[in-house]
Amino acid sequence: MQKYENLHKIFSGSNRNTFKICRECGGACEHNKIGTLLPGEEEYMAEKMGINVSEFKIRYLDVLKIDDGTLIHVLKLGKLCPFLSEESKECNCREFKPVFCKIYPLVLTLENEKINFKIDNSCKLSRKKACRLYFETAIPLLSNLEIPVDWLRYVTSYDNLCFDYDQLKEYRRRKNKYAVFSLEELLSLQKAKIEPINLCVDFGHDFVQKVEEPVF
Repeated sequence: MQKYENLHKIFSGSNRNTFKICRECGGACEHNKIGTLLPGEEEYMAEKMGINVSEFKIRYLDVLKIDDGTLIHVLKLGKLCPFLSEESKECNCREFKPVFCKIYPLVLTLENEKINFKIDNSCKLSRKKACRLYFETAIPLLSNLEIPVDWLRYVTSYDNLCFDYDQLKEYRRRKNKYAVFSLEELLSLQKAKIEPINLCVDFGHDFVQKVEEPVF
């Protein structure tokens, strides 16, 4: 758990440059995405909250069970992150939030069985050079976490998709508070596909341009 503690101490995930952009955006990254915890991160977060892991799972998590028995812990599937206060619109785990949430728009990809890091150009933060450079400082810290390639392969099979949270909410009513989903079940609850716009940045002028070829 010390590896997570070190990352949170060194990398805050937000600063005065990012806060204004995120506030104006309205948190698009929090909608239609699955919040995935890294292996063992549920233990770290439970300890920071002063509760046992079982209680933490019941309050905040669901789980994806892969055919080979691999368990992937995700934030409870619903319209809002379970840590987001509906009243104040503030994150209630800001100092120890899930790493994948904290580092966004930096995302992990798999290429030739190796983990790579890139900035998600669909996020408004990616359009400011200072913000891009700031999030790239997290890459060495992530490399020290020794994320399993096999585990990440499962995550990348759903992490770039959008999900219908109305369907998810209705679907999980049939399940326990700590709901178990198969990957097949999860993938059946995607939103209807829409053609996205690929955004790229001209650092010389700090504005966003459209390119013709869509990203899938």
